Amino acid sequence: MTPLRTAFAAALLAAALSSCSGAATPDPAPPVPATVPAAPGPTAAGSARTGEEGQVEIVFRNYYEALLARDFGTACTLSAPETKAALLKNLKSQGGITATSCEDAFGRIYGVPGAAEAADKIAETAEVTDVTVNGDQATLTWTAEIKDQRPTVNTGMRRIDGDWLLLDTGS
Repeated sequence: MTPLRTAFAAALLAAALSSCSGAATPDPAPPVPATVPAAPGPTAAGSARTGEEGQVEIVFRNYYEALLARDFGTACTLSAPETKAALLKNLKSQGGITATSCEDAFGRIYGVPGAAEAADKIAETAEVTDVTVNGDQATLTWTAEIKDQRPTVNTGMRRIDGDWLLLDTGS
């Protein structure tokens, strides 16, 4: 892959996986309950967490399992409304691509050469190291292989209508 394509794929992937905030327009799909068991696979193995911390981790793992399966609808339902709005905005500003929905945005991002492979590597190597819950807010600390490095990442989540949803996927 050329350095330009690699840089473009990385920029689009960053748009999809970046932290975000701001006004939001909710997607019509209802949130997936946070108590759904994690799908089997590399990111779903072995959490000993229980209670709220366990529910937060399950949502995080389900999100990355959905991305691995290219189930963008599920990944989007596990994201807070402002996360989806920021994804569309970042895709437009960083990649010059207009998407009509969260699912469409992921489809376009994963269509860029190198982006799917980079996202899969993150999903396959993600390891949760800590979960902190404070009321309806949570922070999940994790690591993953990103461009031959293993940085520590913090992901915010909040409870919306009883379900834990991703505020961002890394900051």
